[in-house]
Amino acid sequence: MDRGHKRSLTSVLDTIQHLGHSKLKVWEDIKSCIAKTMISAQPLLAHQYRSSQPNNMANNMCFEILGFDFILDSNLKAEILEVNYTPSFTTDTPLDFEIKKQLIHDTFKLISFTQT
Repeated sequence: MDRGHKRSLTSVLDTIQHLGHSKLKVWEDIKSCIAKTMISAQPLLAHQYRSSQPNNMANNMCFEILGFDFILDSNLKAEILEVNYTPSFTTDTPLDFEIKKQLIHDTFKLISFTQT
């Protein structure tokens, strides 16, 4: 499934390791970029939440899924290419389907969603 222009994160990190580089360092760089972006965006996201849910004092009625696109430079330094505020859940390839299926599954686990 990891053919063409789309790759899973696992595939990219495994390729980096196969080429003799530290996949852990690249992953840590990616996580650091995401954390810094979330810290900078938190006031705006909190304001939007409070504006759309003014009577929810517990702040627990909705959530956001953000899509982060990265590019690695020639030194394997992670740079954010874009942050998708409303990422697409369209599946054009089997890889898209598997990644987005797992994302939805993990999201339900995080919000403690259970079927009744």
